[in-house]
Amino acid sequence: MTTPTKCAYCQAHATQLCAACRNVVYCSREHQKEHWKRGHKLECKCYELASNELLGRHLRATRDIKMGELIMREAPLVLGPKVASMPICLGCHRNLLPPQKPALNYYKCSACSWPLCGPECERSAFHVDECRLMAASKFQSKINYSPGQPVGKESAYCVIMLLRCMQLKESKPAAFARLCELEDHLKERLETPLYQVLRANLISFIKTVLGLREWPDLDILRIAAILDTNAFEVRQAGDRIKVRGLFPGGAMFSHDCVPNMRHRFDDDMNIMFLAKRPIAKGEILSISYTQQLRSTIQRRLHLKQVKCFECACARCADPTELGTYAGAHMCAKCKVGKFISMDPLQNAANWRCEVCNLIRPAKEYLINDAKIEAELESLDKTTPQSFEDFLYRHRVELHETNTHILQAKYALTQIYGNVKGFGMDELSDVSLKRKVELCEELLEISNLFDSGWSIFRGNLLIALEEATVTQAMRLDEASECEAKLKKAAEILEEITNIMKHEPEMQQLLTERKQILDAALERFSNNA
Repeated sequence: MTTPTKCAYCQAHATQLCAACRNVVYCSREHQKEHWKRGHKLECKCYELASNELLGRHLRATRDIKMGELIMREAPLVLGPKVASMPICLGCHRNLLPPQKPALNYYKCSACSWPLCGPECERSAFHVDECRLMAASKFQSKINYSPGQPVGKESAYCVIMLLRCMQLKESKPAAFARLCELEDHLKERLETPLYQVLRANLISFIKTVLGLREWPDLDILRIAAILDTNAFEVRQAGDRIKVRGLFPGGAMFSHDCVPNMRHRFDDDMNIMFLAKRPIAKGEILSISYTQQLRSTIQRRLHLKQVKCFECACARCADPTELGTYAGAHMCAKCKVGKFISMDPLQNAANWRCEVCNLIRPAKEYLINDAKIEAELESLDKTTPQSFEDFLYRHRVELHETNTHILQAKYALTQIYGNVKGFGMDELSDVSLKRKVELCEELLEISNLFDSGWSIFRGNLLIALEEATVTQAMRLDEASECEAKLKKAAEILEEITNIMKHEPEMQQLLTERKQILDAALERFSNNA
């Protein structure tokens, strides 16, 4: 496409390209601002809406996108608790802390009795409409704090997000119309046990208790299905927030098991989508709804259960999973071959050894794989030995890049140096070397499954940098120490690029830089 030469605002000769969409130019910063006010804000984007039979509606790049570039920032259309939530404040969405003595219970809203942080949250825009409705219906929340009893998730919160969506119909009709345009997969969901419960209990509560009898049952359930299909989990650990948010624009991004984007949330709980790697013009923009180290069968079953679609991306369609054989087990008959699915896009397909052609039924494979997964999840996460023992027990049955082995190895990269008795300074040279080798091995895997500026890669690099600096400071040979510290500096630079949009990581990065600078200064003084 030819670059325009006339200012989009005044038509004078111009060369200052709009950095976001790169479709228009300006003669001055002032004219760019004026053009933005006149409507360019709605057009300024690096993607377009497309549709096909396989993906349905999706977004496609309209120009080349640089690694790390912000592709979209969107405010939540609706925000609220998860279906089952720990006690949270409906005004600010923070997890509620145990009440301070002499109080024996959470602060309760004076009108509807839902737990809140305090009087100021009663006036929150998030809470006032639902509060007015429940108070008028004389409904009082029964969520209480019981001293000495464990605090658990409350299923009563399942009504809040749904109710907030329903109330948009009158308060914000345009927003409600956007919500109704989203995919719901209601037909598939109605057959699940969860929706049978919702149909029996939730509908009764909304229509009988709250008096919203004019709403058809299926319309209520369709909103619940829209939320389950499209909502993102919004986390802000520093503010004790873990809720759901609905972002209609973000919902248009496709899923791919090797995505080209990642997302995060800013302090106002706006969602931000960033390019993890360079994206070419015409590429479909994608994020992932699954864990990257899981195998194809695990990912596809999860996506079918949670998102109600069958993934058919390039990774899922490849029986070898990009050469990693992440889902494969070793053949017990020939000892050298690996079992792969005869049709990875059919969960019921048999599995065949690539060497001796022995066939295993899918059911047999899945039962065995589920047992190993349950064993892995039950391991003691406070000591590396439980994971090392797991790797040893399955050294014959599972190969080095099997999903369970990869997940155990990743756990070890995070445990070594970070748990009591195994702090970085407490690690033996052997354990330190083990941590480095595991990080380097998994970084190679990340190049296949989660390349570029991904959080997974960033976490591995943080673990590797810390271990590398520790190794360097234990070396007597000056040249070896210097080489290690230079490598650590290069790693830290990449971490800084990856994590620059993650506010909660900035303090850690500052600390790592201070430690590295101190190590470099110590080396310089001793050289």
